Amino acid sequence: MTLLPTAFVEFRAVLARQIKDLSAQYPEPHSMTWFFLRYLRRVARRADAGISPRECNGAMRGLVRFYLDCIEPASDLAWRFEEILDAHRKALRFEHTV
Repeated sequence: MTLLPTAFVEFRAVLARQIKDLSAQYPEPHSMTWFFLRYLRRVARRADAGISPRECNGAMRGLVRFYLDCIEPASDLAWRFEEILDAHRKALRFEHTV
């Protein structure tokens, strides 16, 4: 059994919380929130299957591209994205220092 770094566990928790919060809103199909939720689920699948935050890099790049192309900087989704990105960066930094 492999122990997961605390920062990576926190990243997973942030993803799970954001997915739960957005799913509870029942976003309209093909809305920005719906697409954002799809990207989050993709990142969460990678995070749950892996033992390293680096395994989520491809899915995170997709989320970043979606954010840059479609999300307004002052919106609720932008705040959620920033929290997820910060948690991912923290997990990557923690992994490189260990």
